[in-house]
Amino acid sequence: MGHTVPELSRVGRVELLDHDRLPGTATGPVAPGSMLLLHGFGDDKTGLRAIGDALCPAGSVAVYPSLRAHGTSPAPAWGYSPLDFAADVQRILDPAAEPLHVIGYSYGALVAAVLGVALGPRRISSVALLDQSFERLPERYEADEWAEASFLKWHYDYHHLLDALESLGIPVLSVVARQSPVVPEAERTRMLARSQRGEHFSCVVTEGTHQSFLRNSATGIIEKFYARFMET
Repeated sequence: MGHTVPELSRVGRVELLDHDRLPGTATGPVAPGSMLLLHGFGDDKTGLRAIGDALCPAGSVAVYPSLRAHGTSPAPAWGYSPLDFAADVQRILDPAAEPLHVIGYSYGALVAAVLGVALGPRRISSVALLDQSFERLPERYEADEWAEASFLKWHYDYHHLLDALESLGIPVLSVVARQSPVVPEAERTRMLARSQRGEHFSCVVTEGTHQSFLRNSATGIIEKFYARFMET
């Protein structure tokens, strides 16, 4: 994927995310190219490694960042909006490399959607969003150590990101875990309806909790999404 170390690493004032770039080794039903995998809150760059190992094909690269304040990545005193997280990821991407198929889980799905809209189809080939709400739910705000991130997530509606991704022609998969409370029933219904009418959007509801579906069904669902993507 071009440079193994981003050019910005030469600028001493810029702290880059800790991340791994690993060559793909998967065969069979795989991603159509290189991948970017974004974990959720409380995890790190290893959180989606199993999915990347299963789907990133030989000859391509999987990029695994630890988001800010996760793992050994920088933890600034402030700056925890989805845009801040997305800008961090943008800094470690090689702008000359091939477009990426992005997978985001939980909060990482919101970051993935922001990146897709900001960078567009020349840099982002597809986006898979794993069990994340995009609607305004201020009752979920928690004034804890993640208060800024919680406020900037739950007090704003990010549903327009899905509209923007569709308008850009970027294929989007939304996977919702049936036993997870993250995506409310009403939002799930709206996503399924969008899937019926949207040319570039599909939604799959799968059995499992917010954590268990990652192990049990996520990889297979994404495989089918990629298979449809490669047919078009």
